Amino acid sequence: MGIDGFLIVDKPEGITSLDVVRQVKRRRRIGKAGHVGTLDPFATGVLPVALGEGTRLIPFLSEEPKRYEGTLKLGEETTTDDPTGEVISRRPWTGVTPECLQKAFQSFSGKILQIPPMFSAVKMAGKPLYRLARKGLEIERKEREVYIFHLQIEGVDLPHVQFQVSCSKGTYVRALAKDIGREIGCGAHLIRLRRVQSGLFSIEKALSWEDAKGLEPEKLRLRVLPLEEVLPGLPEVIGDQKMVRKVRLGQGMRVRDLSSQFPSEFDQGKWIKITAPGEGLVAILKSEVKHTEIPWAKGDSIVFRPLRVFHPKP
Repeated sequence: MGIDGFLIVDKPEGITSLDVVRQVKRRRRIGKAGHVGTLDPFATGVLPVALGEGTRLIPFLSEEPKRYEGTLKLGEETTTDDPTGEVISRRPWTGVTPECLQKAFQSFSGKILQIPPMFSAVKMAGKPLYRLARKGLEIERKEREVYIFHLQIEGVDLPHVQFQVSCSKGTYVRALAKDIGREIGCGAHLIRLRRVQSGLFSIEKALSWEDAKGLEPEKLRLRVLPLEEVLPGLPEVIGDQKMVRKVRLGQGMRVRDLSSQFPSEFDQGKWIKITAPGEGLVAILKSEVKHTEIPWAKGDSIVFRPLRVFHPKP
């Protein structure tokens, strides 16, 4: 079944992100598929699955903000910072007050430094950390800078604390829960995590896992976001037949191709997208010069070169 675009799946608990991709490919006989942003097996929620030509758009997608709903449990730390690991530390939480919780959560707003968990896909010397962790090894990891846009307590039923967090790509909410517990002084680990937003993909548009597996092909196609809708932030040029033909031949956009719809400002290395009526997304191009450096006197100078060219719709 030839489908190009993005299917937003509400991943259930207990399966990996790769399991979702594999089953979608097998059940729908799709040749190419991949996911955007990994969810741990115990986590649920938004998992964008790129289908067909959509896999070639993954490097251009913004995954920010990432928004989660979670629950942490005070008083216990685990080997994985989540409920799948063994408890390695227990400390009393009975003296924790609402004021103490608020102060701890507020201290993790904005730019913070975070040490990636051992059970993570972060690579050291070319090997994912989780492979070393499964062998019982723990190695020193460097702190990484991440950004917490918003962090708020939603409910308290000690030792459990429900919260919402909006954060940058690369943030480990498991590590955030552990660090909050250590800030309070009793330790903590994450027991529930649900992603409700990843960039432009939200839970409101997500398809349940049962529907993703069982919908008829034509109904499933209606739930797939087309390529031209997943890069709303990129400047757009609507190409005519001549421009589309040139770009599909791998030729760059030249000064003489520019029109009044062309982006007014851009830097070297910036991207734009070309679409065409009835064809959708045609290509992603990258600028070779700054807008202020365009040699307007040389009408055949190349300004943008194609990075990705997409097949026309059948």
